[in-house]
Amino acid sequence: MKNLILFLFLLPFVLFAQHFDTYFENKTLRLDYLHIGNAHAEKIEPVTFWQGGMWSGTREQLIEPARFGEMVLTVKDAKTNNIIFTRSYSTLFGEFVTTEKAETEEGVFEECVLMPYPKAPVKYEFTVYSRSHIPTILFEGEFNPKATPQKPFKKEYKVMDLHIGGKAENCLDILFIPDGYSKKDKKKLKKDMQIFADYILSCAPFNENKDKINIRAIEGYSKESGITDPNANIFKNTLLNSSYNTIDVDRYLMCLNVWRMNEIADDAPYDAILIIANSTKYGGGGIYNFYATVNSDGKFSDYVTVHELGHSVAGLGDEYFDSEVSVRDFYPEGIEPVEVNLTTLVDFDTKWKYSLSSNVPIPTPDTDEYTNILGVFEGGGYVAQGVFRPWRDCTMKDKVWNNFCPVCQKGFVEIFEYYSK
Repeated sequence: MKNLILFLFLLPFVLFAQHFDTYFENKTLRLDYLHIGNAHAEKIEPVTFWQGGMWSGTREQLIEPARFGEMVLTVKDAKTNNIIFTRSYSTLFGEFVTTEKAETEEGVFEECVLMPYPKAPVKYEFTVYSRSHIPTILFEGEFNPKATPQKPFKKEYKVMDLHIGGKAENCLDILFIPDGYSKKDKKKLKKDMQIFADYILSCAPFNENKDKINIRAIEGYSKESGITDPNANIFKNTLLNSSYNTIDVDRYLMCLNVWRMNEIADDAPYDAILIIANSTKYGGGGIYNFYATVNSDGKFSDYVTVHELGHSVAGLGDEYFDSEVSVRDFYPEGIEPVEVNLTTLVDFDTKWKYSLSSNVPIPTPDTDEYTNILGVFEGGGYVAQGVFRPWRDCTMKDKVWNNFCPVCQKGFVEIFEYYSK
């Protein structure tokens, strides 16, 4: 029954995956909305529809093959009520509601979602899944391409091609947005963008799938150099106003101006956004199908880049359990995580169980004997007990670049294949 609840929205996949030209034009529709609430209640308030730009996402798999995020957008043809598109993603609001602050304070967060532009009227709904996988419909609306008010995309910035593996509609399109680079940092901006592209393309499994990946960068400058750091009493006027100490975690470097971020991103084809923040202070973040961030200069910037893309692109979970976080009860007891690289053993059959060697014990001792062997090691998902990971030491656990385990690499490859079809 649990699997039925989780993946019921995927059933129309076989029927409608091939019907892009039937239902959609080759351009993008974006909806900006507010996500408002606390740990006890939440709601969505639509604000603005934007239209324009080619649709760079897949045109074959319009119904996603898996749900890795807590939010799901479902689009239905208004005439037949058939599901014609789904998009799952996570949000910063989804993390906020698991914090202690959300017990007593209300949060208001900008969010947006992209879909192909419908040819005819559609119905759409936002569903949120609790940590226990219980779905709740937050909002139901309608969009009529001929009647619903819309604003056109507007071109603002130059776009730098850093690596082009193929057509936008057949590749994962990663877009860099620089933040905290003033015009005096022009040479550094261009140099940094290429450095970060190399961090990605030299890391497995990206390096073996370059023909399925495009990387571009916005050439956008801020009024001031540097990044806001409230705990150090540093405040900067930048392109996105990214900031450290998001949801009260000092190293958590995120952007709350999500509408502006996507408005800037509209200047290029994009499936995934990476904000490169001009700072020497360690920090970053990544949220599935939402965006990722990394600081530009530091010992671990290469690691942070691919680690956060693990979250934002492949929907991977954190495998560490000994670092400061503000979220609580992120993986409830008795519930199997949706992330492919974590398990509570409640439904291990759906994870990497059948890839294990028969002589590997479950759980697997975290000892040198099992180094570089696929196993079931306890500790992950921010807790030392009850959540298990597949590898002793992986880039999703430790500050080591280019060390994704086989399960995490497989997760990335499946995403590359999804976008290349």
